[in-house]
Amino acid sequence: MKQSVRKVLFMGTPEYARIILEGLLTLNNLNIRVVTKPDTPQGRHMRLTPSPVAKAAQGAGLAVDKPARLVDLKEAWSQWQPDLIITAAYGKILRPWLLNLPRYGVYNLHASLLPRWRGPNPIAWAIREGDTVTGVTLMKVDEGVDTGDIVAARRVAITPEMNTGDLTLMLAYEAQKLLKAYFDQLCLENIHLVPQNADETTYAGKFDPADSHIQWNQPAEVINRLIRSMTPEPGAYTICQGQRVKLVQSAYDTGEQPVGLAELKQNIWRVGTTDGVVVVKRIQPAGKTEMTPGDFQRGKRILGRVMCE
Repeated sequence: MKQSVRKVLFMGTPEYARIILEGLLTLNNLNIRVVTKPDTPQGRHMRLTPSPVAKAAQGAGLAVDKPARLVDLKEAWSQWQPDLIITAAYGKILRPWLLNLPRYGVYNLHASLLPRWRGPNPIAWAIREGDTVTGVTLMKVDEGVDTGDIVAARRVAITPEMNTGDLTLMLAYEAQKLLKAYFDQLCLENIHLVPQNADETTYAGKFDPADSHIQWNQPAEVINRLIRSMTPEPGAYTICQGQRVKLVQSAYDTGEQPVGLAELKQNIWRVGTTDGVVVVKRIQPAGKTEMTPGDFQRGKRILGRVMCE
């Protein structure tokens, strides 16, 4: 018996969502319409640039909506009559009229093991807080912020060298697998759902901009996690020789030296903290490309130690 074509409204914006959309495109008998955020100014010349999801959707020949307000497309989507809405890092709370629109409901692929790290910044917070395991959760969307019932989840280990960029890609591919594995079940009236345990909730809000400036009077492990959590964006930085320097790749080690003092050894900085040293392997001075700390010091004709503030 020939399967009927299902209409899927996919809502997402960043690279994480693009990877999930690519997985959705491999499934058969789907009519996919994409919703993403409007183009944003980027680069030195601030050219309007489509989101990663918009680029992928346009390349696949899909219809793409970029509403500033979701309600502006209420009538168009109602007439289109989606069977299912899938969201992934779209970035907006969905109102009841939209939640009630599709025949089988709205489902989200959230980049944490809910109820841990609800909110907009779950990957970075998992790294910053020293979690050794995270994952992706397929959940039914309700009117709350990541509070809906769970369909399934996949776990991922966080290794000591992973940064937010690395972990985002890994979780995106796990989310892609999860969606493909459970897609047919989402189109059932009696899909099995498990409520979240609200007592185990943690919230992953956006980082305070002030947190990007590294305070060296903390333990090395804590600072290293902060750097990894802010890589590639927004980037954790220090001030060295009067210049803002973003730390791109780091680790931590035992050792004692004055707080904030960076000692250059084989192109790598060892920076003193209150407990151990931060090992800085790659940096990006403001207005420059990535380089080693050794390259930075040679460019400024500085030998030996420097202070990080």
